[in-house]
Amino acid sequence: MTKNLYTQYEEWGIMSKKSKSFFSRFTIAHKITMMYGGIFSLSLLIISFFVLVNVTVIEQNNIKEEMKKTVENIDDYIKNGGELSQETLEALLENKYIEVNVVDVKNHKVYKNSVGKLPSFVRQIQSQPPPHGFLEEERNNRSEELEKKGFKVDIAKEFNMDDKAYFISGRDGKEFVLLEKEINFEENCYLVQAFKMLQKNDYYFRSFGLRLFLIDILGIFLSFLIGRYISRRMLKPVEEIQQTAERISIEDLSQRIDTSGPDDEMKELAETFNSMISRLENSFQKQNQFISDASHELRTPISVIQGYANLINRWGKSDPTVLEESIQSILAETEHMSQLIKKLLFLAKSDQNRIPVQKEQFCLNELVKEVVKEMEITTETKRNIIIKEQKTVEIYADSSMIKQLLWIHCENALKYTKQNDSITFHIYEQCEYGCVDVQDNGVGMNEEDVTRIFDRFYRADKSRNKEIPGTGLGLSIAKWIAESNDGKISVESELEKGTIFHNAFPLKKKKNQKYS
Repeated sequence: MTKNLYTQYEEWGIMSKKSKSFFSRFTIAHKITMMYGGIFSLSLLIISFFVLVNVTVIEQNNIKEEMKKTVENIDDYIKNGGELSQETLEALLENKYIEVNVVDVKNHKVYKNSVGKLPSFVRQIQSQPPPHGFLEEERNNRSEELEKKGFKVDIAKEFNMDDKAYFISGRDGKEFVLLEKEINFEENCYLVQAFKMLQKNDYYFRSFGLRLFLIDILGIFLSFLIGRYISRRMLKPVEEIQQTAERISIEDLSQRIDTSGPDDEMKELAETFNSMISRLENSFQKQNQFISDASHELRTPISVIQGYANLINRWGKSDPTVLEESIQSILAETEHMSQLIKKLLFLAKSDQNRIPVQKEQFCLNELVKEVVKEMEITTETKRNIIIKEQKTVEIYADSSMIKQLLWIHCENALKYTKQNDSITFHIYEQCEYGCVDVQDNGVGMNEEDVTRIFDRFYRADKSRNKEIPGTGLGLSIAKWIAESNDGKISVESELEKGTIFHNAFPLKKKKNQKYS
């Protein structure tokens, strides 16, 4: 039994997959065409139905009004003292398609205006006028008597008057409307019967319905054609995106989609695609530049190490001076290359958003003092370290990253200042930020260097001499750290006067706020 159920579930799954694959075989253009055509066709059929119903209702209302008006004209004529005769009856009738019988009960006369073949019960009333007092009984038994004679009778309540109205269907399929009214004037009684055949109206409705059906068929066909045209126009930008995407490669990212045309969603899609390609192109350019710069930076220490290794191989084995110099140089270049690789890996991870930022509340003053203490212990050169603090400043950031940023500023200050020069840390609050400025009175920079100092592999000392070692990556790392902690970093510098790095980080969160 378990096996059967499992088999059944598998069959259901297969059927579900088949149904999904059926719809998946249609393209978006086909789906739009079917959707547009289906909606338009359904709307057209609904409108046609309501039109047909309204036309039917209007026609029935016209029949009702015509018959009521005819009977009312006769009623007004009699009650106004008019003398009823065959000639006056014909003059009163305005609609030639309505048959009228007027029975004068007192005088035993029947006046009629016949425009067609009358049913048998009407002829019986005409030939044998009922006596006075028989009319009410006759009217009460009308339905029963007509049904006995083979007629199907329905009382027509929509006439909304004191008259008796019937919808009558004969054995031959013909349909009639009969409206009766009893008129009592002075001592006489009149029975007015208005009678109308409906075959002509049915033919009109059938003809109208057939025309409406043909119009619907044509409309449905045209709706699918229009839907196909609209879907092609709507999806043209998508097709252009597809063609452009096929032409794009890593070697050629210059392809763009034409965004001329109306300002609609498709234009926004094309502009978004172009923007994405521009970002990709810019990213590839930066990546290629990064690889090129990294290769150049790594090539230099490797060449130096290789040169000293060859020197040792040729003469250093027997010359202690050459050997010692070569070993020291190899160690220095190895350390330089190690630092370079470490920074390259850091930047590579930062570009991929693989470095977590662990924000917390901490005291900026204490962190600066910690960095200064470690710098004094680990560096051999002496500098005058000054810490200016107005108050205790607490910030909300990643403390380890901010410490790394401060160390980058310290290393730069040590490289570009002389012994006994000053390095000043200024800690303060400004607006909603906790700030620390790192200032030195070293060599400084010109305006061009200031604008590019945060670029990767850029160094103000263009010669990259050995007296001032560096990779040109430290400040780009510092900028990334500041921005990752919702902070800001900027620089002011002047040649031979020194440099100031401004660093600002968000203050601690309020108690009623959650840390993000």
